[in-house]
Formats: sequence, structure tokens, C-alpha cells
Amino acid sequence: MYKFKVPVPSRPPKEPAYIDTTGRPWTLPSNDEQDDEYFTEWSGNFWYVWFQGAELECPEEDEIIYADGFEAKVVHVNRLYRTMRAVVELEVYKDRKYNKNV
Repeated sequence: MYKFKVPVPSRPPKEPAYIDTTGRPWTLPSNDEQDDEYFTEWSGNFWYVWFQGAELECPEEDEIIYADGFEAKVVHVNRLYRTMRAVVELEVYKDRKYNKNV
């Protein structure tokens, strides 16, 4: 499914793109991670999310994500259970930071 065993970085960036209302950091893969060899069989709008900590939970399919200037619906979750992080496909409704208003 993917070239690397765990495609999500172990720690979120110091300044993630968004932190949702539950406290989970979200960010887009970097440009080199979006090439054909990184996500070999995936196509879509993928985001990284971290839910490390007892109070945070993995996003669920059909969940609506809210952050400052960002709204999206979770389409699919590729969860890495032991590492408490995931690659999530989103249907983005509003994204002020990256100027992707749908």
C-alpha cells in the first residue's frame, strides 16, 4: 500500500497546519511525500493527523473536522494503531490557510 512502513512522521511539526477543536494536530504531506513512490496506490486529499495522548482519539469516517478557518469531512482513515497517528483522506469544505475554498 505504501513504500514506507509508517508513512506518518513520528511527531507532528512544531507548527502544524491546523489543530482541530479536539486538540489533534493536522498537516499536509510535504511535496516529496506526495510523489508516486511514497503513496503508491493512494489518490485523494490526504492529511496526517496525530492523536497521541489519553484525551485524543483517532478520527472516524464521516466525522466533521473543525479548526480555525478549516472544515472537512473524513472520508477514509488509514490508522497506525500502536503509533497513534494516521493518514486521513478528507473532503475539504473550507481551507483558509491554503486558499482551497470549496
